[in-house]
Amino acid sequence: MAAEYDPLTLEYFQSKQLPFRVFSEIPDHMELLGDLRGLRVIDLACGEGFYTRLIQKSGAHSVLGVDVSYEMIELAKSKEASEPQGIEYAVCTATNLSQVVIDKFDLASTAFLFNCAEDRVELAAMFREIASCLKEGGRLCATVGDLGHRPDVDYSPYGMRTEIRNNLQEGHPYQITFLLPDGDFTITDFNHSLSTYQQLCEESGLRFEGWQTCTVTSAGIEKYGEEFWEAWLASPCIWRFSATKKG
Repeated sequence: MAAEYDPLTLEYFQSKQLPFRVFSEIPDHMELLGDLRGLRVIDLACGEGFYTRLIQKSGAHSVLGVDVSYEMIELAKSKEASEPQGIEYAVCTATNLSQVVIDKFDLASTAFLFNCAEDRVELAAMFREIASCLKEGGRLCATVGDLGHRPDVDYSPYGMRTEIRNNLQEGHPYQITFLLPDGDFTITDFNHSLSTYQQLCEESGLRFEGWQTCTVTSAGIEKYGEEFWEAWLASPCIWRFSATKKG
């Protein structure tokens, strides 16, 4: 997965300006995280540090950003060097967090990490590693994609496109093309059902606390109109959940 994302650092950063991200994904994920003041946070699959910086600006005590892509982390470190916030970054897989994690965290945040798991075994390992780095009562807040179960829905008005025509099987790869003004780029994700995420989350020692579907901000509705967002809300391809480490 690192090899796929290494050449896409700038493009992926630019994709944060797409309509579905600005008016749905980003505000939804930040709302899920809740009050961050004074918390020690690990941001997994942090990429170039977009959410990592938002988390720090929201009052977190400390933040560690982790990503498997060396180039993504280098871009994040470059941003930290030019605009210091006291954020630390590390290159590491989510299945081997003990390489970089020393103390326990209050919160683990991740957006689309779990879609990178190629099979159920890797997905289960991610959940176990995340649970192990949380303190008792610590929370996992995750945003995941569900495109593999949304055949023939046209998400291109919102900034992305897929060629999915049937419900995909567990672990089946699929491609997402992000539609940027200066040229598209494509990544590969892997399909897992919402029930699989929930089951493996609970098996890792976390108490699953429910699913939340995507929403659209009032600014998004004002800019594009309610009709524009109808398909996005009627067939949501992004979901969120939180879980708490059991005592």
